Amino acid sequence: MIKKYFYNENIYRSEYHVRQAIWKQERKAFGKEPEENKTEFWEKLGVIYTEEPDPEPPQRVLALREVRELKAKLSETDYAVIKIAEGAANTEEYSEVITQRESWRARINELEAQLAEEENAQ
Repeated sequence: MIKKYFYNENIYRSEYHVRQAIWKQERKAFGKEPEENKTEFWEKLGVIYTEEPDPEPPQRVLALREVRELKAKLSETDYAVIKIAEGAANTEEYSEVITQRESWRARINELEAQLAEEENAQ
């Protein structure tokens, strides 16, 4: 959530900075903003308070985030592949994990190809 405080023809992005401005201008000290009824609280101090939803991250950021999460899942399931490689387990025991890892890897490859295309286009 993006908070904005409009006071004395200036926009402030944090409670701290608007407090400093009020103190500098009016020498007023006051308590912390409440969890509820913030608009009314600030209105009494001559501040227009608004909240805006965070902007949607760019596709590139979402793709990079998904790749990171999928790679973490692969790392978390490495134990199964290691057990199979060492002969402590067989592929039938971990068939679901192997199938899931294959789909994660395919998705990673797809996302990384998209990212490379975007990078080459720029």
